[in-house]
Amino acid sequence: MQPIDVIINADDLGLHPAVRRAVEELASAGALTSASMLANGLDQDALRPYPGLSLGAHLNILRGTPISPAREVASLVGADGLFLGSVRALAWRAMRGQLVPAQVRLEWSRQVAHLRARGVAVSHLDGEKHTHLLPGLFEIACDVAREHGIAWVRRSDERWGAPVVGAGSVRRVLLRALAARAHTGPMIRTTDAVWGIAHQGHRFTAAAFARAVEGRSYARGPRRVVEVICHPGREMPGDPALPAAFGRMRVHSLWEPEFRSLSSGAWTAAAAANNWRLTSFDRLLQNPSDDR
Repeated sequence: MQPIDVIINADDLGLHPAVRRAVEELASAGALTSASMLANGLDQDALRPYPGLSLGAHLNILRGTPISPAREVASLVGADGLFLGSVRALAWRAMRGQLVPAQVRLEWSRQVAHLRARGVAVSHLDGEKHTHLLPGLFEIACDVAREHGIAWVRRSDERWGAPVVGAGSVRRVLLRALAARAHTGPMIRTTDAVWGIAHQGHRFTAAAFARAVEGRSYARGPRRVVEVICHPGREMPGDPALPAAFGRMRVHSLWEPEFRSLSSGAWTAAAAANNWRLTSFDRLLQNPSDDR
């Protein structure tokens, strides 16, 4: 196979102690290279440096309580002062032009600043449920990245992989259409593709990823970068429930199967067998001679 760089990124660090446990164990085992932090999540103790991982901001105007006072981001919240908790409701506001861009930028910038105040060196930005790709929002995310000197913003373009039946395929198609209209502007980089949007939970396996990238040819240069998006968690008795303020969530159903997949050793074995280099956003910037 042609060599590729693979970033394995866990989303939702800070959401819940189960996610923190999984990230700690997988990072220690070398099975994870990156994670994205939810600045307004339940588990604030998770917002700290993790040796060996590049860390990003999981930009969130979808769930929970804003970092900003509600009156300063009124177009993003409901009457209760919380984010809307529904992708459909947020998308409807975005498509009707009811989200005030300056308020989106203010909240996202404050989320990045909140992580930095915890000692986190933020290397990349992405969005809760990929909502940073909604109309008009990707450019704001890139502006926030430039403001804070962040090089990478996720473009959620999952172009490879066998079709799957169900919501995963619908998500992939919709996000690909949004990604095609997403322009970074100067100084911002994106990976060549992502993987893990359609193949989640029990479908999230190293073998499925290997099949997705097998035999792919690349038009630009010798080495491409793919971000693998995952949601591992290790839930324990006595853990708190997911916060009610975050609305309906299905992510806890992904925690155990994706943790099991990553902790099995299958991903590191597949990397060795298939000429993948497991890397991170930080390492790609620190070693330009190894870059794309």
